[in-house]
Amino acid sequence: AVLQCAGTHVRVRVAVEASNFEACALIFGFAAMGWKDSVAGLKRFAAAPWFPVIVGALSGLNLFTLILSGPLVVLFCSAVLANRKRWFWTALANAVGTTAGCFLMVLLIEQRGTDFIKDSFPTTFKSKWWSWTEGMMQDYGSLAAIPVSGMPIILHPLIFFAKLSNMSNAMLLGSIFVGRVAKYCLMSQLVLCAPSALRFFGASQATIEEVSKQKDK
Repeated sequence: AVLQCAGTHVRVRVAVEASNFEACALIFGFAAMGWKDSVAGLKRFAAAPWFPVIVGALSGLNLFTLILSGPLVVLFCSAVLANRKRWFWTALANAVGTTAGCFLMVLLIEQRGTDFIKDSFPTTFKSKWWSWTEGMMQDYGSLAAIPVSGMPIILHPLIFFAKLSNMSNAMLLGSIFVGRVAKYCLMSQLVLCAPSALRFFGASQATIEEVSKQKDK
């Protein structure tokens, strides 16, 4: 009986480790595979307790890739719907991951100067949100950092103008964290109550329809 129990324990452990390995392989293969295949693969782990952490880490990574916004909306919605009681944890993990990515970007700017953003992410400089963020920072100064961070927009302009105006890292990152927590909490509630409003956060019509079906189950 003891041997049978031990054997069962080993099989369960191996199965869990294999499942985790499969999830890691999907994460690191995100760029190599088609993103649709990667998203579909990761969604199978949406109920796992560590899944919100993975989505948060990818949100931080997206500051440097700028190509994961669509897939991240899908993964975030999946995390919320897979365990509705942990919606706040999912929002918090996403905000932490995004803030961590911003921290890395701030370190790079301090080493290479503010032109690092313009040189590395030229499309953000051409975005309509660049001039909008500039206007907000000029009109309201550091007070604008939290509401700007809470908007469903890229954070590169905010980081650029904050560093240009010598805003402290603690104030900048703290504002981004608070703003992003508010944003993702709102998104979580929209996933649970009004999926159609997710279009304001970059969700495609296909994603909205899929979320609506999952919500009604």
